[in-house]
Amino acid sequence: MSKEEPEFGESEFLGWLLLQQLKEQSDDQISRSKFLKLCCIADRRLIETHDYEVGLPRYWYMYGELANEHEFSGRFYNAPQAIGWDGQQYIPKPMHVEEFEASEKGLELIPKAVGWTVGEFGRENVEVIKKHQYEQHAGNKFIQAYSELRWLLSTIDLGEQRRLPNYGAQGESNEEYLKRQLDEMMMAYPEDEERYGEMKTLYFRWDDTVRLMVGQSVEYSRIAEFLDEFITTLSKGILRFAHNQSISEERLVDWEVDAAEEKAEFTTRLREVRMNLLRNRSRSTELDSVSDAYSRTVEEQIEQLLAQE
Repeated sequence: MSKEEPEFGESEFLGWLLLQQLKEQSDDQISRSKFLKLCCIADRRLIETHDYEVGLPRYWYMYGELANEHEFSGRFYNAPQAIGWDGQQYIPKPMHVEEFEASEKGLELIPKAVGWTVGEFGRENVEVIKKHQYEQHAGNKFIQAYSELRWLLSTIDLGEQRRLPNYGAQGESNEEYLKRQLDEMMMAYPEDEERYGEMKTLYFRWDDTVRLMVGQSVEYSRIAEFLDEFITTLSKGILRFAHNQSISEERLVDWEVDAAEEKAEFTTRLREVRMNLLRNRSRSTELDSVSDAYSRTVEEQIEQLLAQE
């Protein structure tokens, strides 16, 4: 890096100040996901409310938006092992504002956006932050629809296999509700938008497979996992390309390679899941046929006994 180039710019200042204020607010550990998501919320606040852009590199992935920390020009934080969960906690390095190359306007407006973000979301967990992101910032209705389905699955009592009462119309079964959510996803799929058309066939096959799972009363935890697998593939192949800002060309090239590998792996996985479900359905049909024949035989015998009386 040349001497003329600052090591830390306004994107880094936003991230560092966010960590500083989160630590001032609470001694709780700051997870990677929470930090990277709140960077995006602060950046959007800065743009939408103050009409000021710092060029924060961010992209949509799974159920929310993330800052791409690999695009930061330097490390303004430490990320040691978290205590109590697998992953890292993010801690701001002891630095001074003067170490960041920021304009006078940036020094005025970035703290305002960060302060608002910490006040609104600093004490919230990642699930609440995700929900805010997909409700307010999703790039299209399809992202909102699949995120709502994931939220639904997270509310199900897996022990009792039932939903919480605030979901769906009164008297609507889990199966009916899940199928309705899948219908909403299907209607919202933006096949004409950039890159989405490339995965249309794979999506339709996944949708039909999930409906097989629902019809066979597969555990909701497995359906949730299968949804996550599909959304991971969607994220790597579509979302982070179609919904991003300030991502370097080098990073996009790396993502293309990763996307092709992920799509191939998921296609194989989908085929395996689907074949198992179809085999189970075939067995079930055979057993139903045997059961029906047995029932008819028993009924005929009872009728014969009654006729003899």
